[in-house]
Amino acid sequence: MAPFLNHALRYEQPDHSYEIRTLNGSLEDVNFVPQSHVRIWHNDIESGYPLHHHNSMEIIICMENQYAVIANGEKYILNVGDILMIPPHMLHELICMGPGVRFVLLVGLDMFSSLQDFNTLDPLFLHAYLCNTRLHPQIYQHVYALLMQIIDEYFTARIFWETSVYFHLLEIFTEIGRESFEAAPEDPTLTAEKQRENYDKFASLLGYIDEHYADDITLQQAADYIGFSKYYFTRLFRQQIHTTFYDYLIHKRISAAQALLSGDMTMTEIAFQTGFNNLTSFCRSFRKYTDCSPSEYRLRLRGGHEWKS
Repeated sequence: MAPFLNHALRYEQPDHSYEIRTLNGSLEDVNFVPQSHVRIWHNDIESGYPLHHHNSMEIIICMENQYAVIANGEKYILNVGDILMIPPHMLHELICMGPGVRFVLLVGLDMFSSLQDFNTLDPLFLHAYLCNTRLHPQIYQHVYALLMQIIDEYFTARIFWETSVYFHLLEIFTEIGRESFEAAPEDPTLTAEKQRENYDKFASLLGYIDEHYADDITLQQAADYIGFSKYYFTRLFRQQIHTTFYDYLIHKRISAAQALLSGDMTMTEIAFQTGFNNLTSFCRSFRKYTDCSPSEYRLRLRGGHEWKS
């Protein structure tokens, strides 16, 4: 594990602003450092943070003792050194388990949306991504060291600090993406060039789905999009993306619906805007993937709260 940051370093915000996080219902309007897309907290308080979501990725690094996070209904107990990456708009709650220290990073990802490779990470973030020596021994040390560099850049606030933060963040996503691609079972009948060609086709397809998930995309249409037979596509999709095509498509639609449920649109409007043909299908799928109905989910988003980091 990379060394802990020098304790002499003062964890003051670069703009010396207040450190209050305010929720509007469960939606947090992230208070980034002015003229940036980043906010990082050194957190040692002995209280948690209620159920919330935001349009930024949240990265939590447990530095001392344990910390608990419930993300999309799944509970994670973080031990020292564990890293949890929570994708944008995923409902999550932070639970303090006693005295301890952790870093909380909020980073906007909009600038990555035009990168085709970045779309291939979407399947990895259908759930929160837990990185530690047990789950990701090949990349953990490097990812941890890069996050420590990001934190150092942020709190020292040197010129071009934000550029450096995103440079290191790109390295982290590259490590995660390459590990996932290399872990996929290899087809001995395919050359390395053909496997790379298949990767490029799937990267293009995931970008297409990201833009058109609300359309009526069939399995056959998806297979035709990258030039495969339906049966070969079905097998290869599961091999490359680690889930079925329809499960992935529904996950994308449900994720979009979760973001919309924080607003005032009706359930029927949300259903049709996210690609469901009727309200019954929407409610059934939503419950299957979240263990609650859209109405119950919306109720969990109500209420206001302030929390000092």
